[in-house]
Amino acid sequence: MTRLETWLELATRRLSRDSTAQVRNEIQEHYEAAHADAISQGASPDEADRLAVSALGDAKTANCQYRRVLLTSAEARVLRDARWEARVVCSHPSLKWLLPALPLVVLFAASIAFLAGASALERALLVGGVGMMVWFYLPFLPVYTPARGRIARCLKWVALVGTLGLAFGPDALRWSWLLFSCLWPMAWIEWTRISVRRKLPVAEWPKALYL
Repeated sequence: MTRLETWLELATRRLSRDSTAQVRNEIQEHYEAAHADAISQGASPDEADRLAVSALGDAKTANCQYRRVLLTSAEARVLRDARWEARVVCSHPSLKWLLPALPLVVLFAASIAFLAGASALERALLVGGVGMMVWFYLPFLPVYTPARGRIARCLKWVALVGTLGLAFGPDALRWSWLLFSCLWPMAWIEWTRISVRRKLPVAEWPKALYL
């Protein structure tokens, strides 16, 4: 493996495929310019190669800097999943009326359970209906600006935490470890989406990034 390939392998670690290609193209141009300059000054090809790679700086430091501004492989995966979710909903018109209808059906069942005196079933259905409303209604709301997106995300997390609190009832504190286990995967995805929002221009955001 050449010095340049070794440098590029370290510098592009954990970057997405597109980010890696972008870095390689840019670094190749810098390398060739530095290599040609060293040759013109009388350096041997091997010495010119060493000087050109040295001029690129430390590969690990460059990798940290690239990960701050370019998409990583994990962020690209979250972005692909978000776009896939949008395509699934848009490609099935029946989902546009079926998904909003399901929470209403569950809440209607909760009201029937309440009238029948089945308090345990009523609470379970109420929690399920509220949770479904949060996740099924948000994709259909006109949230297409960063400000609206921030409001929608705040409401989503308030409703989510409140729903889980209602589900566990008075024992919520005792089962806090389970609450944390339930929320941790979603919190990680949200943290990754925050990073993606910072790196991508708003015009390239899929609908899921607003939510």
